[in-house]
Amino acid sequence: MDRRIALIFAHPDDETFCVGGIVAKYAAAGVEIDLFCATNGDAGKTAGVPVSSRAELAEIRQRETLAAAKILGIRHVQFGGYMDGAIEQADQTRLIGDIVGFIRRQRPAVVIGFGPEGAPTGHRDHKAMSRATVAAFFLAGLGTAYPDQELAPYTPSRLFFHAWKYPLPDRRLRLESVPPTCAIDVRAFRATKEAAFRAHATQQGSAQAFYEGALVDDEQLAFAAGVAQARPLSDDLFDGLM
Repeated sequence: MDRRIALIFAHPDDETFCVGGIVAKYAAAGVEIDLFCATNGDAGKTAGVPVSSRAELAEIRQRETLAAAKILGIRHVQFGGYMDGAIEQADQTRLIGDIVGFIRRQRPAVVIGFGPEGAPTGHRDHKAMSRATVAAFFLAGLGTAYPDQELAPYTPSRLFFHAWKYPLPDRRLRLESVPPTCAIDVRAFRATKEAAFRAHATQQGSAQAFYEGALVDDEQLAFAAGVAQARPLSDDLFDGLM
């Protein structure tokens, strides 16, 4: 088994908020990690960073993501170029195909994405990405799915959803996640995750939510599909995989 992880998220900064500690921990252990980011985040806030247009904001947030990825240890970032805030309105066949192609090229053992609730915010883009990621996880291994890609079929071993301890301190974040089945101790990588968040300069308006709810001692995931975990509550994404 090749110890690779694929992250599939909607916006720049999702990789840091959701699983920054996990990414830093596994990257430090030599695991290859790649990120598919569906949008450029051009509809987001800027936290006082001077921006003249959505196009400029997209460029800035791409640079921020690449900087955060370098800090966390992410090997490769692919931007999908989908419209921020409107992923559910995009051509779903194309979106799923883009994720299928990403999985087939990167060949991860583990895929991590959003759960159906759409993270604590319930963002519509997060929900849409959850549906597309689940579909792509299964379709990537079918030779008759997207044959025009001319890529070998590939089925990852496991799919995990982002999860969290409920309730969160911020009362605005009211949603409960799919029950966690994996808790990863990331205390040694809190500083790395914080540095990655600071690289997202335009998103510092979310600092309270980050420090109160995302910068935690252990990050949670929920097993969604694939090879079952060796234990009901695991502390390793690759637990039981050969």
